[in-house]
Formats: sequence, C-alpha cells, structure tokens
Amino acid sequence: MEQKRSSMLDVLVVDDEPEMASALAELLQQEGMACDYVTDPVLALERARKRTCRVLLSDLNMPKLTGLDLVRTLKNERLEIPLLLLTAFGSVQGAEEAVREGAFHYLTKPINAVDLMLWVQRALDDVRMREELTRLRASQASGADLQSHDPKMQKIYQQIPRLAQLSGTVLVTGESGAGKERVALALHSLSHRREKPFVPINCSAIPESLMESELFGHEEGAFTGAGRTRQGLFETAGEGTLFLDEIGELPIGIQAKLLRVLQDGSYRRVGSNKQLNLSARVVAATNRDLREEVRQGRFREDLYWRLCVIPLELPPLRDRIVDILPLCVRFLEAHCQKAGFAVKRLSQEAQQLLIGYPWPGNVRELGNAMERVVAFADDDMLEPEDFSFLLASQSLSSPSEEWTTLEDVERRYIAKVLEHTGGHRARACTVLGIDPKTLYRKLQKGGIAEP
Repeated sequence: MEQKRSSMLDVLVVDDEPEMASALAELLQQEGMACDYVTDPVLALERARKRTCRVLLSDLNMPKLTGLDLVRTLKNERLEIPLLLLTAFGSVQGAEEAVREGAFHYLTKPINAVDLMLWVQRALDDVRMREELTRLRASQASGADLQSHDPKMQKIYQQIPRLAQLSGTVLVTGESGAGKERVALALHSLSHRREKPFVPINCSAIPESLMESELFGHEEGAFTGAGRTRQGLFETAGEGTLFLDEIGELPIGIQAKLLRVLQDGSYRRVGSNKQLNLSARVVAATNRDLREEVRQGRFREDLYWRLCVIPLELPPLRDRIVDILPLCVRFLEAHCQKAGFAVKRLSQEAQQLLIGYPWPGNVRELGNAMERVVAFADDDMLEPEDFSFLLASQSLSSPSEEWTTLEDVERRYIAKVLEHTGGHRARACTVLGIDPKTLYRKLQKGGIAEP
C-alpha cells in the first residue's frame, strides 16, 4: 500500500514495480530522509506540480509516462525538481538522452546503495542551494540580508560585496552551524558569476575511492565501472563558484591533487591526457583549525596557504548574543509563513531563556529550534516550557557558561549590548526594544557597570 503524507518530502520514488518502489523508499527513510513512493508516474507528476517533493527518483521505463516523458514535462512546465533516473544496463542510451534533456543524473541497476545516497544527497543539496540563492537575492535587493548587530559580523558582512568581485580563493572558518555556507552563497550571489552554477561539495560525504572522479571527472574505461565519460564537479561549476565544504576532511592524497589544480589552473579527467582549465572561483570552508591540522601533519601547509588567500573567520553565536533574538524572530516568521500559521511571538521569559542558552550548534541549531517550536507549540505566545527540548540538548554539550537565573541572563545581555554599542544608551534601547527609562531602571537594579 502506498504511503500518504501531507508534508514536504525530500524524495518521491516512482516505479511501477511496488516491491522496488517500497524498498527504495525504505532505504532512503533509513538514512533519515522524508520519503514516499508511488507506482503511477501520472500521480508523481501531479505531486510534482503541487510542489510536495524536493527530488524525484524514477524508473526510466514505465507505462503511461516514461522517465524521459517526466523529464520533458518538468522542463516544459519549468518545475525545477531534480529527477534521478534508474535504468537497466541495456537502456543506458535512453538514460543518457534523458540527461541531455535535463535529468539530474542516472544510475544503472542493480543499484549501488552508496552511489544512490551520494546522488540523492547531491540533488537535495542542489535544491537547497537554489532556494537559498533565490532568498538571498530577494533579501539583498531589499537590503534586508547580511545584517547583524554584532560589530565583528558587521565588518565581515560589509566586506562581502567587495570580496565578491574578486577571484582569489576564500577560506571561511568557524564552528559548525555558524553560517559558513551562507557566506559562500553570498559571495557567489553578489558576484558577476551569479548566473553561473554554484556547485557545493561536501568533502566529508564523498568516499575517498570516488573523490578524484567526482572532482575531476573520468573518461570511459578509466577504471572498472567507468562505463561512460563523465564531467567532474570542477567542470560542472564552469565559470561559477566551487564551494569545498569541510575542506579539513579532504584525504591527504587528494589534497596534493587539489593543490596542483589551484597552482596550475588546470586539471585532467581520470584516464585523460587533455588539460581542462579551471574557470570557477574556489571558496573553501572548515570547522577545523587548519593551522593545527598542518602542525599535526594531517593537512598540507602549501595547500593551506593556497586556500587562505582571503580568510574569513565567523564568530560563534554565543559570542554575538545581540543577534540571537533578531534571528529568532526571522526564523519564526519564515517557518510560520511556510506552514500557513499566524506568526508566533516570544514572551519576555522565553526571550531571556534563548539569550542565555549557549547554542553549541550556532545559527543552524537556532533555526532548527524555531522550526520545531512552530511545529509543536499550540499557542501563539511562546513560553520557556515550549523550549524544554533545549535542556536535553544542553546536557549533551559542554557549554562555556552554565545557565543561571533569568535575571543573571538579562544582566549579561544588557551589559553585552552596551559593550557592542560603545555605551550609547539610545542605540542600546533600539537593540533591546525598551525605552530609556526602563533601561535606566534595569541598570540600577542589576548593578550593571556601563563601559
């Protein structure tokens, strides 16, 4: 029996053989993906038109509509949903035609689970990147994006439009969830490359045995299983931006090959003697201290200096607490709008709790927390108990500060805001959302020393 879900799916599997469809869906679900399946391609097309799935995983040969028919319909109706095709080895020619028509990729049966997960995740990353790029461009056009109340983040954001016009390699560092990917997207969307591809590569997600082929591509017959010539991600990026995320996880052997590409500005597909030029701009990111990795012999020093032409270090969210509440409001508005709910608000007590929480997962954790509370909170006014799940995550981390009373949290917050505003009370009131009399009373009551 086919499953039915009303929420947005990560993947919709389409196969006229129920056993195959259900097995693929179960496999993807085991990997944590929201997945459903249908055996009727017409029904799949209807759901695609309603935008209820991010990626389609379809068999090539089916009655009513073939995989190629789906590709052409999606293209003609401008439904930007990546379509991954599954085909028997004897039908590869038809699958290649579908890729030329606009299919995201194809995989031959029997399906290799590692390859399947790799390409499904890549398709999901492609959707997420396009959504974020669209949102970034819209918000930047209105001047609403890349804003912060924290002086260090303000300086970084002010530099991005100028850095976006350059071609030098950028190395973005910071803790997981601090916003490195967002900076990379901004560098791309504000540059002259904005209409070219933005190609993300998670260096920790690709098996080492596949890494060289994934990056540089390969020729037909270059190794066992290389049944056809394929472009690598460097080639796919063209004159756009190549984002090497988690660069610190790159195997040492591949580091040498990447260094050679960055030095020479050219590369070759595996099994080819033809030189291809590197036209894309390279942006790398890591949550590791690469200088320490160099000292430990796990990262090449020459590659580090080649990547670190333009360094950008992002502070963790706990060091810029003046941004916590504005981010909470932004995420709440976005998730409520997406779900069709009235916008939820934070009580004063909930605000103080969120300010005092150390956010070990940074902005990503905060965004997830707001999405979760929108899904489960019944009332429009959010109270501290609605965020009780943060206490569980707090016990799993090692925060730099213990939680104290709400009054202590408020005192720390006001002192930090005054520090960031240089003691300017009027600006501090704007950030805090209170009037000057209330600020004066809190300063006196809390014994807060002004800078």
